[in-house]
Amino acid sequence: GIDVVLHSGTKYLGGHSDLYCGVAVAGKDIAARIRKTASHFGGSLNAMSCYLLERSLKTLALRVERQTQNALGIAGFLEKHSTVAKVNYPGLESHPGYKIAGRQMSGYGAMLSFELKDLRAIDFMKRLGLIKATLSLGGVETTICDPATTSHQKVSGEVRKRLGISDNLLRLSVGIESPEDLIADIQQALEGK
Repeated sequence: GIDVVLHSGTKYLGGHSDLYCGVAVAGKDIAARIRKTASHFGGSLNAMSCYLLERSLKTLALRVERQTQNALGIAGFLEKHSTVAKVNYPGLESHPGYKIAGRQMSGYGAMLSFELKDLRAIDFMKRLGLIKATLSLGGVETTICDPATTSHQKVSGEVRKRLGISDNLLRLSVGIESPEDLIADIQQALEGK
């Protein structure tokens, strides 16, 4: 069984890119040990971060529902676009994990990745207007990055290739903006309009 579940409070629980924290969920005995260790090592949140996290939890369901709907729509658009080689999103029937994701989750999440056929990732990102090229803190705004020059920059090209991380792979963290606006921004960047 599972004794402890860890969540990034910074990402979707916080949801506004304004706090850094983690959450450990456990039964009483283990939670008491975690609490004691945290109090000895100073791993407790300050009052302002607690306030921000509590505020954010009130809108968590609404934010995640919108982000997930937006991600599914964007993934479907990308899958049909001629300039896109591959889309990785468990909400697409073409994804190898689609059936199991449908059984285990009530939504498919707000993150996806896609690989461009010919257009360089950096050129695509430069064309975007609404979507910002930056790392995501799980906020309400849509962001994009290319793992080859960010999270996996220090990983050799050979290892990245083995992991399926090409130079044209992009990671999209979908926010709550209008889905039509997001798709329009992606479309004009793909087509150079």
